[in-house]
Amino acid sequence: KVCGCITACHPVPRNTGQHNNYTGGYRFKMKRITSYFLAEALVTKEAKTSSEEIKTSTTASETFVDECSDNDWPSCWTVEQKTDFCSKNEWLWFKEKKLGCTVCRNVGSLGVEAKMGMKISTQWSNGEITCYGEDRKKQLTSLRKKIFDHKESAGHQAALKIKKEAEKETLDNAVLKCLKRDKLITAKVFRTAYKVAKANQSFNNFEMEVDLQELNGVDMGCILHSTNACINIVNHISIEMRKNMVKEIVCSESKISLMIDESTTLSQKSTLIVYIRSCVQEGMGMTEPVNLFLDLVELESVTAKGVFDALLGCLKFHGITEEYLKDYLVSLTCDGASVMLGCKRGVKRLLIDKFPSVIVWHCANHRLELSVADTVKVISGINRFKSFLDKLYVLYHASPKNSRELHSCAEILEVELLKIGRVLSTRWVSSSFRSVFAVWNIYEALVKHFEECTYEGLKKKITSTEFILDLGLMCDALQELSELSLDLQERNMDLYKANQKITALVQVFEERRQNAGTYYKRATTAAENLSFHGVVLHKKNSPNDPPIDPNAFYKTLKESIEKRLLANEDAELAQWAHILDQKQWPENVTNHQITFGEMEIRKLSNRLQLNEREMIRGFREYLMEKTYPETLLPLIRAIHTIPISSSECERGFSQMNLIITSTRASLMTKTVSSLLFIRLVGPPLTFFDPSKYVDSWLLRGRHSAVDSQSRKRKRDDLSDENMRRLWKLL
Repeated sequence: KVCGCITACHPVPRNTGQHNNYTGGYRFKMKRITSYFLAEALVTKEAKTSSEEIKTSTTASETFVDECSDNDWPSCWTVEQKTDFCSKNEWLWFKEKKLGCTVCRNVGSLGVEAKMGMKISTQWSNGEITCYGEDRKKQLTSLRKKIFDHKESAGHQAALKIKKEAEKETLDNAVLKCLKRDKLITAKVFRTAYKVAKANQSFNNFEMEVDLQELNGVDMGCILHSTNACINIVNHISIEMRKNMVKEIVCSESKISLMIDESTTLSQKSTLIVYIRSCVQEGMGMTEPVNLFLDLVELESVTAKGVFDALLGCLKFHGITEEYLKDYLVSLTCDGASVMLGCKRGVKRLLIDKFPSVIVWHCANHRLELSVADTVKVISGINRFKSFLDKLYVLYHASPKNSRELHSCAEILEVELLKIGRVLSTRWVSSSFRSVFAVWNIYEALVKHFEECTYEGLKKKITSTEFILDLGLMCDALQELSELSLDLQERNMDLYKANQKITALVQVFEERRQNAGTYYKRATTAAENLSFHGVVLHKKNSPNDPPIDPNAFYKTLKESIEKRLLANEDAELAQWAHILDQKQWPENVTNHQITFGEMEIRKLSNRLQLNEREMIRGFREYLMEKTYPETLLPLIRAIHTIPISSSECERGFSQMNLIITSTRASLMTKTVSSLLFIRLVGPPLTFFDPSKYVDSWLLRGRHSAVDSQSRKRKRDDLSDENMRRLWKLL
């Protein structure tokens, strides 16, 4: 029996007059929550929970008192033995001289064991445990052994854990119901802080945003209005979002790939950016993976070991363990730095030693840039062309006066002025094409400006037929390379598509040796007529500065691309993956050979750690139905999960540079990471629901926005009487 106290008391004997003021298994340890809210929460729970919930959350002692009569325990026990066993095992209950377990009974009746993959003893949950033996000594021994075995069993321990978590969750929900007003007001503050982060505003703007909403009549509470509060809220939201994202990936057992890159911030900190590529919602039939920013990690050491340890530490912190990586990590994509791809001590070697099945992929865009750089080293005429365009870049980039004069010349000639940048530098090849194309389009304005400013040397160079031929040749080649580079940077580019586009470009360069491109044909015509865009040309006929030989140029470029992008051992994956393209199948393949493509499917399955037999059966069904069956989708997803390029990391660094400006260079790396995640992955402001983040904030004992006992934000000093008079006037 229990006493009639309205507070949650422990069960006590009748007429003792002793009230235990503990909360009976619901002791609440949250900071800054008063006892008034706790008592109200418990009363609310007792008033609103159903009879089944009360039965589940009732203590073992209450169950024993309610259900056991004086003669229900086993006959071989004395009263002292019964009391001793019950004090040591509070979950015991008796029924018709048989033993049972209240915890297993309550958890089993809720059907939790099926959800958790746990097996609960039906004999213990139904109260069917009896003793055996001829004499009383053997009967006591048998019961003692059964009680001990059940107490240590995995099913009973799991049931205890589930019961404890259920009680805590019930209490958390009850407390949050009491704090309904606190949640509503705190949610407004959270939404404001999220808006500041999403719009990449300074944290100092947060205080002004709060003041604005208060002036508009919105109740924003009395605290959580400072810059530091905004930083803490943004970090909390980001951590919770990443926790939910990684939990979804891990629970769905999705294959993942990693993209990493290293860079230095404006504050001279070496950082590692980490992206995950995965199909987040496989259960909804999504086959296209997405690139998700995970974290920005500050590197203590820029060696391969330092980068490798930082990467594993980051993944472990977010809930991706090494055991999960062994089964589900497909590939790692990075640039070609020696610290990343070193054969002996690079990150590649350390990763393969720990996870032998992983594919370490060298970024295709970086390989393309290396192919162009190899061609520049071989063809000497390219360096002279590059040197001249670099002079043009310096001439107009370093001098605003020259830039204004060129703009005036372009306006006179009614020519659209395009910006001239560096060519074949550290920027990707698409940037080089824009610069060369700009010179082609504003050629007439450049010549006019050189004439007006008496730049005779530059005019002589730019009006030579050799330069026009080189300009046309570079426009043709860089246009093709630029389009391929942009294609490889697409987020949905997969292995097979990339291999097809690279192979096609190699074929184009082979044919360009015999069939010139559009720009080179126009340049050849201009050289023959000694006129280009209305400008008179001249021939230098200098043996030291001949035009670039198109045949040698395209041959070298073709061979370099084949060596860098098509001759690698990872290119085998693309050759195996072509079997999934129906266009590559022979006609009436299902009528002639049902085992068509089995070798490729077998190799792909083994390389990507998939069930070989299931994939083969799925591919046979694909051959007959011409649509992807459900059993083949894991293979499709795994292939699409391999990132071809690390351009996503470059986009992340671009966002980082927008966040870390000269006035925000002191931001901590953790805060920058939170801002990056919200900017890159977080939902738009109209889709953002702050309620669950407010709940987790309050349940961790943090202040709500209406906490009147905390220190309020210090407002701006408005004591200057002269300014106050002026403000009243204004």
